[in-house]
Amino acid sequence: MSQFAIFVTIKLKPGNADAFRPLILENATAAVRDEENCHQFQVLTDETDPETFYFYEVYTNGQALENHRETPHFKKYDAASQDLIAERTIQRCTVEAINT
Repeated sequence: MSQFAIFVTIKLKPGNADAFRPLILENATAAVRDEENCHQFQVLTDETDPETFYFYEVYTNGQALENHRETPHFKKYDAASQDLIAERTIQRCTVEAINT
């Protein structure tokens, strides 16, 4: 059975990386720890632009992502980060293979 993933690109307003980082790390940690259908939540930063973050999230299915967006940890992250973000793009994907 294939899994569902999203690849998110976040471009922050200048000077907000230090404020944003703990918010997203708390959300990612809670998602993997507390949501049985969240299998991975990787947070990456661009090597050349500290104001650009990438997330790779793997869920059992698309409904699990919708459930994630209803959790207290996501709502806390979302409310606290809105004013820090300049641009957000989300690519929805099907996971063809997981290599460990």
